[in-house]
Amino acid sequence: MTTTSDTTTTSILTFLPTGIYALSIPTCATWNQTGITVAGNSNGNSGSDLASLINPVDIFVDNNYTLYIADRDNNRIVRYHTNDTIGTVVAGNSTPGDSPSELNAPKGITVDQYGAIIVADSSNYRIQRFPLGSTVGTTLAINSTTNILGQVRDLHINVNNDIFVTDSDYSHVIKYYPNNGVGVILAGNYGSCSAANQLSNPYGNFVDGNETLYVADYGNNRVQMYLTGATSGTTIASLTGSSGSSLTQLNGPIAVVVDNNG
Repeated sequence: MTTTSDTTTTSILTFLPTGIYALSIPTCATWNQTGITVAGNSNGNSGSDLASLINPVDIFVDNNYTLYIADRDNNRIVRYHTNDTIGTVVAGNSTPGDSPSELNAPKGITVDQYGAIIVADSSNYRIQRFPLGSTVGTTLAINSTTNILGQVRDLHINVNNDIFVTDSDYSHVIKYYPNNGVGVILAGNYGSCSAANQLSNPYGNFVDGNETLYVADYGNNRVQMYLTGATSGTTIASLTGSSGSSLTQLNGPIAVVVDNNG
């Protein structure tokens, strides 16, 4: 529990033996309106030193509150332990490249139950896995004639180490099984549209403990929910699909997270 002069925030992060992290947030929880800088420069300046970031686009927090950041324009993944002011590079470096130790504009990150870092190496059109303690990655999936893969915007992993990938170029979400570099389309297809079975330039995805898939459908200004086995989604946020600033609308949503309360 964290208490400030303005508000009280209560949260419990539960680590399951299967390696999935679940955030349990009380329905009455509130947050301080003033943020605290935990990584990068508090003045907003960018840079390539280990105290700076350039356009970070995704984060992951493990059960020890260790923070992992996809530092996109530094082409690297940076790790911050609690109270660190200087990050540690755990994958990639400041130079874009396609070797096993390099990344090119990474846009998504997750960590499995073995401590391996899974990265959406977007501009290399591949998914890389970096074992715990190693800066040399192995390729789990890559764009090819048998596995078409575009710009990967986000990825998540389930208890079976299946990887759920949002491919914004081809407007779909793909599931990759362990040791199989050919994905299965779960939501959307190769066309961009607003029908219930299609997506338009999707960004973020989230998979809950029941394998229900949630997608931030950026181009359609909505959030879609897909039950296990369903090919058509149900709109659960911004029902009209039109962009706007009212409480019933969204404008280009890029991420979605669902807590234990649904």
